[in-house]
Amino acid sequence: MKRVFLLVLSYLSNFSVSIAGELSLVNAIKEGASELSFRARYEDVQAAQKGAQAFTLRSRLTFETKQYNFLSALIEFDDITAMPDDENYYTGENGQLDDAVIQDAEGTELNRIWLEYDIANTRIKYGRQNISLDSERFFGKDTWRQNEQTFTGLSIHNESLNYLRIHLAQLNQVEGVEGESNPSGKRNLNAQLVNIEYRGFPNSKLAMYSYWLDSDYANNQEDTVTYGVRYSGRIKNSPEIDYALEYAKQSDADGNALNYSAHYALIDFGIAYNKVRLGFGQELLGADGQGYFVTPMASLHEFQGWTDQFQNQGLGNIAGGVQDRYLSVGFSCAEYFQLKSTYHQFESASQSTGMGDLGTEWGLEARTEVNEYRFKMKYAEYKRDNFGEDTEKFWLSVGVRF
Repeated sequence: MKRVFLLVLSYLSNFSVSIAGELSLVNAIKEGASELSFRARYEDVQAAQKGAQAFTLRSRLTFETKQYNFLSALIEFDDITAMPDDENYYTGENGQLDDAVIQDAEGTELNRIWLEYDIANTRIKYGRQNISLDSERFFGKDTWRQNEQTFTGLSIHNESLNYLRIHLAQLNQVEGVEGESNPSGKRNLNAQLVNIEYRGFPNSKLAMYSYWLDSDYANNQEDTVTYGVRYSGRIKNSPEIDYALEYAKQSDADGNALNYSAHYALIDFGIAYNKVRLGFGQELLGADGQGYFVTPMASLHEFQGWTDQFQNQGLGNIAGGVQDRYLSVGFSCAEYFQLKSTYHQFESASQSTGMGDLGTEWGLEARTEVNEYRFKMKYAEYKRDNFGEDTEKFWLSVGVRF
């Protein structure tokens, strides 16, 4: 009888542990965090040949569970609606060919969905996710557009070793800012990423990276191998100094019909004193014959000016490459109000094979935060020399999160 009693107790104990485990999984879901956000934006484009106006609203619903046995999950939906419709701008697939391009297509999409295992300073994430590396010049979210860029695959982020951050990824699909309704908005790829960041230097970090990209898109022009190094930092004295130096070399790979080897170089400095920051730098994307240094997975709007004259989906389109010299002045009038003006001068990276002076751009941005609300105004004007067309763009947006 005593033996039976002990068996019953053992069974009940195991059963209670099982129930407790199930309840903890339920609690991980019930106690998860949800967020609802909206971003309304008006965009006006006036180019030499065409114009466009778009008023769009992005609605986003995000839910992330708490950890259960080192596991967590996230799911996020986006809806982009043009008000009252999208008949005054060309998204790339809505047929409004007489209007200028504004890449904010209507649609409802699953933006992110992933499962993450987080243990021993290592995060292993699988699913549709954001990938943001360094300055996002090679892989980024491109959050400026209403439909941000995401990637599907496996990523590993490890910080087990002192001063080292190791990021590895195998990516199988990209969902770009064009939206899934556009044929180029969602496409298959085979990309391997290695990014190792060393933080042992005073006030600085050194990143070394290798990116292998294979895609059938655009006649395999994305098929590349890129190796690079980036040294950046911030010295928090008075005045405060920030800097970034970067160099990369890229060559064709796999099915790319172009045979080339091109270079990338960046020099960027900033000096901040008494709420004023002066920044200046130069970015160079080289070319070699018919091949260009390409960055199709970058946060493209953040580079080479705001009017997107040189964007071309990151595939390069300028004979002789592009050299971008820029100067910026920023002012923080208050804790939550910033004003920034930027000037760009574009010219061919190679004077022998290029077109010389390409054009100039001037831009102004103001942004502020009030409680849960974020307001932004931005204006940019491009004046052509030997490339592009005279263009003016204006944006006004407001966002809120709950």
